[in-house]
Amino acid sequence: MANAKKLELINALQLHDNVLHAEEQAIQAKDIATIEQVASQKDQTLDLLTRAKETLDNEGVDFSDLQKDIEKIIKKQERNTELFRDLHIQSKSSSPGNRSNLNSLKNRMRKAYKG
Repeated sequence: MANAKKLELINALQLHDNVLHAEEQAIQAKDIATIEQVASQKDQTLDLLTRAKETLDNEGVDFSDLQKDIEKIIKKQERNTELFRDLHIQSKSSSPGNRSNLNSLKNRMRKAYKG
């Protein structure tokens, strides 16, 4: 049973990693619509990841062997945060029509990254 629960965490990590990769590509392409869509997906995968980790914690299952993968995810998320911050800084000098979309996106991203 512990192995099945651990597999859920591994799958959640891989899924979240894929979503973070898509987010990185969308940020680099400055594709606001895709960034918003990926942010929604990221909320879902982060929820799966959190639930899988909590289940293992509650059952006392050791998953320290996955720490390297968890650190990789955290670093990727930090890198995406920086990329998004850079995009936001660039957008301040863009046209006012785009600002409302970026402000909405900024709020969603802030929520996703800061909880």
